[in-house]
Amino acid sequence: MTALLIIAASIFTGIGTYHLACAFVDVPTARTSKVMLLARKQTGAVNENLFDVYLTRVSEKLAPLLRLDPMKRGRLAATLNIAGIPLTPECYTMKALLTAFLIGLAGLPFLFIMPLFVFLFFGLAVMMWFAVYYKASDIVKKRKKLIEAELPRFAVSIQQSLATDRDVLKLLTSYRKIAGPHLGQELDITIADMKTANYENALLHLQNRVGSTMLSDIVRGLIGTLRGDDQQMYFKMLVFDMRQIEQSNLKKEAQKRPKQMQKYSMLMLFCILLIYVVVLSVEVVSSLEGFF
Repeated sequence: MTALLIIAASIFTGIGTYHLACAFVDVPTARTSKVMLLARKQTGAVNENLFDVYLTRVSEKLAPLLRLDPMKRGRLAATLNIAGIPLTPECYTMKALLTAFLIGLAGLPFLFIMPLFVFLFFGLAVMMWFAVYYKASDIVKKRKKLIEAELPRFAVSIQQSLATDRDVLKLLTSYRKIAGPHLGQELDITIADMKTANYENALLHLQNRVGSTMLSDIVRGLIGTLRGDDQQMYFKMLVFDMRQIEQSNLKKEAQKRPKQMQKYSMLMLFCILLIYVVVLSVEVVSSLEGFF
């Protein structure tokens, strides 16, 4: 009975704290939030849930309490910009902290009922901290991987175009029509920079945004073309090297498949053995009952 009273008190306290927090940070009602999310979805925006909306709003209010190291803040700001997450580094970090704190807080009522569950919730809170905080880095890594997968085709297009024209802006504009979504987005920014500023600086900014060694090789060749050098042989060798790298990556992916299948095969074998063990155990127990 005491345990039920503790759980009920915790639930009502949580509900009251939630409503007070919503009033403090001026969070919209659930109906208003659903309408806003539906409008964002119809306009093609990224899908979000109400919990994420509320958590972001609270994080924005508490973000001024954080003081980040300037170097780490700069790196995180660049990562968030590339990942397309419209949050400041302080707000993003606070959001990860609040997520972990709320999960850890949810485990406190079990302290009086099943103390072992508290450690489970604390472990889950730590895992959620890493998952939320490093989400931007994971997005950047996946984006970089997708861009690098398209770079061999990009290099081939440059090699073929240099035989007839050395206008780098025209070359990038022409390839933009067939580029993938991620590389195309970077090319849009680069083309706009080239039209309004220095060509070399625009290409260097592209290199810094993506942070790929393969793209750095392409940018180096394009800068050489801007300076009047004949880079046809350079891009020919670059295309050959990129194709070798692409074939090597495909072989590595093919080698991972048997290991993945082996993992699932071992899991199936374990399940089959478990079935036999359960059946034998039931038979042995029923036989022993006959002796007694």
